[in-house]
Amino acid sequence: MSRRRHDRWLLIRLAAQNVGRRRLRAIFLGVAVMLGVGIGFASFVAGWALREGMARSFARMGADLVVVPRATLVNITASLLTVQPTDETLPAELAQRIAAIAGVAQVAPQRIVPALVEGHSVNLIAFDPAQDFSVQSWVEARQAGPLEGLIAGGALSTRLGETLNVCGTPMRVSARLGKTGVGPFDESYFLSFAALADIVSFCRTSDARAAAKPAAPAKADDAPAIDGMRHADANVCSGDLPLDRVSAFLLQLSPGAKMEEVKFALAQLTDVKIVEGNGVLTSSRQALSTLLIGLAAFTAFQLIALLILVSLLFSAIVQERYREVGLLRAMGAQPNQVMTIILAEAAVITGLGGLAGLGFGAAVLLMFARSLGFYFAQLGVPFAWPPAAVLQIGAVLAIVFSAVLGLVGAFLPAWRVRRMAPYALIQAEGR
Repeated sequence: MSRRRHDRWLLIRLAAQNVGRRRLRAIFLGVAVMLGVGIGFASFVAGWALREGMARSFARMGADLVVVPRATLVNITASLLTVQPTDETLPAELAQRIAAIAGVAQVAPQRIVPALVEGHSVNLIAFDPAQDFSVQSWVEARQAGPLEGLIAGGALSTRLGETLNVCGTPMRVSARLGKTGVGPFDESYFLSFAALADIVSFCRTSDARAAAKPAAPAKADDAPAIDGMRHADANVCSGDLPLDRVSAFLLQLSPGAKMEEVKFALAQLTDVKIVEGNGVLTSSRQALSTLLIGLAAFTAFQLIALLILVSLLFSAIVQERYREVGLLRAMGAQPNQVMTIILAEAAVITGLGGLAGLGFGAAVLLMFARSLGFYFAQLGVPFAWPPAAVLQIGAVLAIVFSAVLGLVGAFLPAWRVRRMAPYALIQAEGR
């Protein structure tokens, strides 16, 4: 075992010496790999950042379509972020049928419920954080950790971290939204469906306790009360609120989906009304997805071209060293050892080129962030750097890819010379 390791180390040293023999050629090949890997890494990070920023910006424009009960009054605004306050509801299981329609990418259910918050009548908008694509994109300030409790609309004066009495249930404000200009959205509190279920359960328990108590005293002022739960409207803070109903379904279409075809399919549902958003914004968002796919394909073709270049260069390198390889074979070198030398030489050159490419890509990203990134930020598209873990994985993959690029590019020339007899290699000068 130690003998084999020693032989492999000698082969790697010989490959490194071969790299130094033709320095200019090795430098040119390394620079080609550096440019390819650096541009590929920079394209990945910049594409990630712009995709996240643009996705957030388009999400702030709301839904492409909104499905509401037929009797619901809808106020058309530039952004379909929520439905107007209404008592009309749809069954929650309708979401599965809508999601099955071709062209529908996401379905975000919402439920608007009147409630008492610190004794004042306001609307609660319940949503599913896992399916939402509009509410969370407007978060302007938040506390550390998951979004739990209440999220205050942009027009409310509630402070972040404040604990409020919601129908007798204490709930903390974990985030605040920016101002959207959409009245029902800015003047409401948001919470998850699970949090709404907790409030309804508390109200149901409170109603049961009140019903079990003896008749009320003669004086109304002496009657027991639950703070924050009294209201003239029996529907407010009611324990009988059905939890399997929603006020609206917000829909986002997939790239390439046709608005009219989706609307026609939705029209087959009973007792629903379909509200269409801004068609220009929908088309722009769909075109953006296609553009990003095109950029990814362009980067892939660029890397394929680099692979072909490496293969051609090593074909020429191996061809001009036929006699050298033939002498090594004649002196007792095994075909696999000769192949290992060639592949190791390719991996060393392209690996070092990939390492330099990371530095080049980082420089390109810094220039991009300070120029075009700043310009996009002025347009409302933030340049959001990927998480540190993604950057680390991307850097490691870039170096590994560059080394594999050399191995794959040199494999065919190395395999060809491996199969040739020593005398044929020695006699092949000039070929």
